[in-house]
Amino acid sequence: MSSRKTIERVLKRNLAWFRRSGITYPPDGKWGVAERIALTENNEALRKMYEHFPAWTAHHGYCIVEQRRADCNFQTAYLFLLAYELTEDRRHYDFAAGLLEYLYCRSGLLAREPTPFIPGSWNWSHIKRDSVVYFDDEAWCVFLQLEIARRYPEFDEKYDMRHHAMILAGELRQGLERTFRGDTRDYENYRVDPDGKWLGRIDLPHWGAIGSLGLARAYAEKPEPESADFIRAYFDAIDRNGDALNASEQAYALIGLCAAATYLKDETFRIQAERRGESLIRRMDPATGNIPAEHYEAPTGANLVDMIYTVNWALLGFCAARRFRPEFQNAYERLLKLVLSIQDTSPQSQFHGCWRGMFDLSAGTWGGGNRFEGGAASIYSGWTNAPVSWVLANELTGKAVFDRNDFFQQ
Repeated sequence: MSSRKTIERVLKRNLAWFRRSGITYPPDGKWGVAERIALTENNEALRKMYEHFPAWTAHHGYCIVEQRRADCNFQTAYLFLLAYELTEDRRHYDFAAGLLEYLYCRSGLLAREPTPFIPGSWNWSHIKRDSVVYFDDEAWCVFLQLEIARRYPEFDEKYDMRHHAMILAGELRQGLERTFRGDTRDYENYRVDPDGKWLGRIDLPHWGAIGSLGLARAYAEKPEPESADFIRAYFDAIDRNGDALNASEQAYALIGLCAAATYLKDETFRIQAERRGESLIRRMDPATGNIPAEHYEAPTGANLVDMIYTVNWALLGFCAARRFRPEFQNAYERLLKLVLSIQDTSPQSQFHGCWRGMFDLSAGTWGGGNRFEGGAASIYSGWTNAPVSWVLANELTGKAVFDRNDFFQQ
């Protein structure tokens, strides 16, 4: 197992990166954290990226892709609250408080009242002029609002976080049910929301399993039989063809199943999570521990460490699942060792302490190609850096990823 000192050092570097890289400007968090830093030199996807994300600040050799996303801001705020619990450094708490103040007071992203938008939803980012609502992003907003409200009642009192999260959870369930069943109500025929309000292909766990994570966390607050029924039906459908999923989707499924096992206290989800964990282990490289890049929005290859769609989420999934079996603990330790070893320690402030989007093991450096959302040139605040450092903080505090109850001790 990697030493505590190593993990502390790596976490400290990453926390500093959020403040010093320019991804958070101003660095107090009160105007939020940007989605990512993108390298501009030799980036074959740059033109398409600028077309899709028309808000950026140019620097020499890179730019800050400025859209403020609710999920990235919540993920980063949660990281800094975990860091505060670990270190009692008030600066971490204040930074998280600044991000939350941005979200609730300045961003305009939250649909507070019944409107043409989905009640309780957070628009994808501030650059969108109409409602753009994804299953996975909103599910993280449910989960993180509830977790922050539970751990920090002062934020719940100030922003009514639990109230907004539970409204959103109800809307999320309705959208997932409608999409999953489709017009035929056949659980094998599901893809996109027939009403066009929610986005994401829930035949892929990327959207459906993470959506289920949000419902499972809301279920721990207020048990709703309809939510439990959906989660069971969804994962049963995924389980029937689970081994055919690519590595990225296996990782998303593992995370969702661990959450369902925790919050619904259902042994079936643990068994299904074990199958997804076993499938991921079969894909792991014996020498490096890498899980191959197979996601369609990123370059693919067995030698590529995908830190946007695959290894980052597999690390989180095995961190949650390691209590199930000793081999899952071993898989977690191997992934953790790999992730720690590739943290960027370049002297430039935009890099030092981060994980870029893709590492090429064959070349021993960041690389492998680019897409307008995936690839080595994209350095995400949420999705990559914040969730990876959740794992480090939890490792140091000894807490579980999902720790609402004592299911794992049964």
